[in-house]
Amino acid sequence: MSDHDHYWKRRAASQNLTRRRLLGGAAAAGVGAAALGLVGCGDDDDDDVAPTATTAAGETPGASPTGAASPTAPAVQKGGTAHFVSANNTWDTFDVDRSRFSPVAWLMGLTNLGVMQWKSFGKGELEGGMAEKYEQPDPNTITFTMRPNVFWHNKAPVNGRQAVADDVVQFILRNKSGKTLDGVDDPNFYRKSAYQNVDKVEAVDPKTVKVTFAKPDPFFLTTLAGSYSKVQAPEAIRAFEKDYANMRADLVVGTGAFVLNEWSADGKSNWTRHEKFHTQVNWDGITWLPLFTDQSAQQAAFEQKQIDAFGPSQNSVLADLLKRFEGKIYEAKAFGGNPMAGTYYGGAAPWNNPNLIGAIFRAIDRRQLIDTILQGRGVLAGNVPPSQSAFALSEAELVKLPGYLEDRATEEAEAKKMWEAGGGAALGEIIVDIPDIWEGLYSGVSSLITNQLKKVLGNTFTAKIEPYSTITGKIVKQEYGNGKNNIWYGWITEVSDPEPTLLNYLQYNSKQPQFAQYGVKIDKVDSLTEQSMTEFDIAKRQVIAKDVMKELVTNYGAGVHYNMVTVGSTLRWNYLKVPETSSFVQHHMYGQYYWFDQTDPTWQGRPA
Repeated sequence: MSDHDHYWKRRAASQNLTRRRLLGGAAAAGVGAAALGLVGCGDDDDDDVAPTATTAAGETPGASPTGAASPTAPAVQKGGTAHFVSANNTWDTFDVDRSRFSPVAWLMGLTNLGVMQWKSFGKGELEGGMAEKYEQPDPNTITFTMRPNVFWHNKAPVNGRQAVADDVVQFILRNKSGKTLDGVDDPNFYRKSAYQNVDKVEAVDPKTVKVTFAKPDPFFLTTLAGSYSKVQAPEAIRAFEKDYANMRADLVVGTGAFVLNEWSADGKSNWTRHEKFHTQVNWDGITWLPLFTDQSAQQAAFEQKQIDAFGPSQNSVLADLLKRFEGKIYEAKAFGGNPMAGTYYGGAAPWNNPNLIGAIFRAIDRRQLIDTILQGRGVLAGNVPPSQSAFALSEAELVKLPGYLEDRATEEAEAKKMWEAGGGAALGEIIVDIPDIWEGLYSGVSSLITNQLKKVLGNTFTAKIEPYSTITGKIVKQEYGNGKNNIWYGWITEVSDPEPTLLNYLQYNSKQPQFAQYGVKIDKVDSLTEQSMTEFDIAKRQVIAKDVMKELVTNYGAGVHYNMVTVGSTLRWNYLKVPETSSFVQHHMYGQYYWFDQTDPTWQGRPA
């Protein structure tokens, strides 16, 4: 790491977090698409990740306490129930096609297979989920062959029947149409745009699905591997579509490795092995405990092996545990899965004034936020975070752009000048919604943000603590701005894929439905994102993504004001083995790739 690298890269280096270690190979994967949405509810919730970050790529099942590969890795073993921490009350619906809350993606990753899935984020490798194989005889056609041994969970109304090609056909058609069963267009089908290239999809026979495209689609396979692209049984949708928001365990019927038996809104839940899963499921089951915002309780549970992993939010706690349990636990580091930012609707007053949105964008002191709430364990981020660095501006480039300058005096002076030019003082009091779980984890973050804005811009900024369900409802209805003096900050969409190209298109292209949530039209972003959607050359897409990022930052976020991502650490007991970890949702991997080494000495004394 060179001496001229930006301060935050030097800070990471001082904590032994080099960019190479943090990223593994994930950001350089060859293809990508995004599991979409807007709101993220904390970084990965429960298992091998901290509440402040997901973990780094590159670990092997035979991990040493430092995360390095053991020279004699033990054979994978079956048995044991995993105990992790959930994200508490952060859910929107159990209809995964219409969800954008990270915990729903985690839950459905355990219970439901997709057509495709990631085998390795670090290597950029895809594999079949419900599909055993796929073939692409020409650029406009893909055929999928179903696995012969995929069965639905033994729950009504599906009752354990075998999965067939028509299940996949109905899944694709539902996401393409974006309509509920009564024929009504529903804006909550957030991934609808990703399916619009599909011209026709048909079940050639019970085990073969044929998809024909109107034009070649570079992203369809990774769309099908997305975190929210989990196939639901057509019978379950017919039975439960109107009830999915009334979340109960019996509404979740999948083909995944685990069966959801118990669930409660506070985050307590449990799963057991799906005995008819198409391959071996290593764990007997999984239990989530609702301790997300209670660090003391998490630490106590971890020390007693009541949970198998713990992400301390305090550096002092991390250091103490590593010292006291040296040789028994190991630390994994990574960029956070959920960037921190916020949004507003820029298609109407007051936030359609570039001076006002630029002033807010520049008034936030991102470095102070990193130092104060993250204790220095964070990095600056634009709309493409550093976990996708192959597609992102470098930090050396980012810190030359407004909002990220190291010269705070210049930032604040320019922010104040823009605020006055836009008539900001006349707006009076401005409400800043803060997610309750964000404030719960980082006590005082609401005051820090509102005080920063007030100090620089002069108006009164008042924090209002709200659940994520309230915030996401306002986003969909364009209620941040659009005649209202309000904005919001918190975690946003989890980074669910090694490449940002499709998400950039769906979120920032003015012709796409999600654009209506932000409404800041940038002609050059429109042309660049349209160009990227027909580009099969990964290197060229990387260049385009960087150009998009520069345009967005120069235009003050275009409705989404990104700030930072965490650099977090997670502690695991040595008996917990994982194939790799990354900044992406990995819960579909738990069944066949995660396991417990019950011969490891640390397994002794672990509660059943």
